[in-house]
Amino acid sequence: MENLEAIKAEYISGGTSYRKLAEKYGVKLSKIRAVGEKEGWVKLRAQTQHKANTKIVNTVSKKKAKKAINTAKRVATLTDKLLDKLEQAIKELDVQICKDVEKTKVIEYSNLQRPDKPTKETIHEEEKILEVKTIIDRSGLKAIASALRDIKEIQMIRTELDDQEQEARIEKLRREADRDDNVSEVSVVFNAGEEEWNE
Repeated sequence: MENLEAIKAEYISGGTSYRKLAEKYGVKLSKIRAVGEKEGWVKLRAQTQHKANTKIVNTVSKKKAKKAINTAKRVATLTDKLLDKLEQAIKELDVQICKDVEKTKVIEYSNLQRPDKPTKETIHEEEKILEVKTIIDRSGLKAIASALRDIKEIQMIRTELDDQEQEARIEKLRREADRDDNVSEVSVVFNAGEEEWNE
């Protein structure tokens, strides 16, 4: 009986057949078949495989969901930063930045022999940035409007994709529930002798 428990465990875990197990453990194929049918090994194997597949799908789904959430958070953060910049740009649409450069040249004459020849020349440069009110920059306004439209589209796409993913998950769960409700055991009976099927 020890061999039958090991055979059952190996069969249910999947990947092998009654015939290969009979050869491996030195037990008659008919004996394995009879015990397998009596205890419902085929159904147990299907249930084990279903559980394993569900676990894999759930693990992959969780990883994808986590990645999607992280991506959504990053997009939201970048969107907020972009909106801050757009607000700043809107405030500056009628402001033009100008540079005011003032140069001062200082010449020293300290040569007593040639008083008309400069001995030292220094140039001081002072730069000021000025904001000057002007007419509204129409190309800047157009660029801001385009950026806002792009942000809105990105947010809408994300929402639509979320809805589609949710609908797909619900449909998958419905199919799995229907499949579990309709599981029935199938028995195949061969009329030929064991020796003929072993060939």
